[in-house]
This record gives sequence, C-alpha cells and structure tokens, in this order.
Amino acid sequence: MKIKFTLLFLSFFGIVNSQIISGRIISSENNNSIPYVRIGVDGQNIGTITDENGNYKIDLTNVDKSKKVTVQLGGYNPFEQDIQNFINSNNHTIVLKEKVNEIAEVKLSPKTYENKNWGINTKAKKVGFWYNSNDDSKGNWREEIAISFSNKKKVKIEKINLNVNQFDTNKPVLLNFNIYSEDKNRPGKSILDKVLTVELSKDKIKDGTFTYDISDESIWVDNENFFVSVQIVSGYKGKISFSAALLSTVYIRSYYDKWQKIPAGAPAINIDVKIAKDKKIKA
Repeated sequence: MKIKFTLLFLSFFGIVNSQIISGRIISSENNNSIPYVRIGVDGQNIGTITDENGNYKIDLTNVDKSKKVTVQLGGYNPFEQDIQNFINSNNHTIVLKEKVNEIAEVKLSPKTYENKNWGINTKAKKVGFWYNSNDDSKGNWREEIAISFSNKKKVKIEKINLNVNQFDTNKPVLLNFNIYSEDKNRPGKSILDKVLTVELSKDKIKDGTFTYDISDESIWVDNENFFVSVQIVSGYKGKISFSAALLSTVYIRSYYDKWQKIPAGAPAINIDVKIAKDKKIKA
C-alpha cells in the first residue's frame, strides 16, 4: 500500500509540475488567428509552430525560467515575455501588433533603376539541403536557413527564387520567407511590414525554380547588407531538397536559437531586384 501511495504521489507531483502551455496567437488588428507562426524560447532550440487555426502547445517544464518566450513574424512587432510570468498568466493568447509602414512609396523610373539578379543560382541535382518528414515534429524541416547579400545601393526586392531539385510530398507545403537586417554579421531584425508566406507545390516549380513574386510589395533596402531566409512551416510526408552550392555560406537556426554560420554550402536562394543606377558624371 505504501509503495502504491508513493507511486501515485509521484505521478500527481509530475502532473502538477508539468508546464505544458496551450494557447493561441492572434492579430491585434482584427483578432484573427495567425497560423504557422513559430513560438519558442530565446536562444534555445525549443519551440513549436502554430497550427492552421493559430493554436499552439509548448512544453516549458524543464526550461530555464529566466529565459524569454519569443514570437517573431515579419510584418509584426516581436513578442517577448519572461517564461515564469508567461506560465503564471491566466491568459495564454498572444496578441501580435502589426508594424506601421512608414516607408513612402517610391516611383520607379527606367532611367534611374535597372534589373539585376543576386544570389546563388546553382541547379545542382546531387548537392542540396535535404528535408525528410513523416508529417510530425521530428526532423530538420522546421529549420530556418538564410543567405547574406552585400549591398551598397538602394534596391527594391521584386522576386525571391528558390531552386528545388526534389519535391516528392503527399501535399503542398507552406514556405515562410523573411528579410533581415545585418547584426554582427548575422541576421538581425526583420525589415518586413507584411508576412511572406506562400504555398509550394510541384506544379509551381518551373525548370527547377520556384519563384515568389513580391513586386507588389514595397520592400526596399537602402545601402545596407541584408539576409533572405526560408523555412518550411507546414508538415508533410516525403522528401524536399533545395539545390545547394558548395563552398558558400549558409546561416541556420531552429526556432529562436542562435544563428549558426556554416561555410560548407548554401541553398540556391536568389533574388530579382531593381537597383539604383550609378549617376553619370558630366565632363
């Protein structure tokens, strides 16, 4: 009887001290749910992604309570809260506030801007970033990968291109793209004022390239280096591979862990931009 009582007590103690938090992430503008958003612990490989209805469940049982719960999404101001305060809160609905776009629209003139393509264009068949998934939370398919762009002019990003050498899945997947400023040679803060999420399916890959046209958005980078990232945010069964270039550098992180710089190879992410022409000096 004493042994049974002890086991029951330990089970009850474990349940009481379990800190698995469930909630929802919504927009402050209309209270609508925000699907496929990362929620995690700052500086740690701990987190989850909201489902199609914006719901999440995150296990904070064994996490350092001095850390912060973090949510970052292009187009919204970041959310941060001390883990202990987050756990103690009666309401675990996270409200993200939309950024205010203060960038004035710039009228483009063919005389002052020209079209360029920057980035990695390889369409390698046997070299790539491979993702295997069984439609669960395991595997590396949730990792965010980014490449850097050096920039000393004013540019407008028109299209993001991703070379794909394998796409064998049971359903389309969602990709989330982000554009970051540079901070200590790593991706810093998102410069976006809108979420860049798009569906990728096999029929949208033309000649090995998936193109996401964002020319209707006013995405400008003025005389500063920046990073473009991509992340798969919806589950699937199958294999996906992005073509990669050897001896190029990629930056990788899981959830909100620190960005890791890996110089062995980089995914074939390239962008179409409109770039300011050099002014001609009159003789």
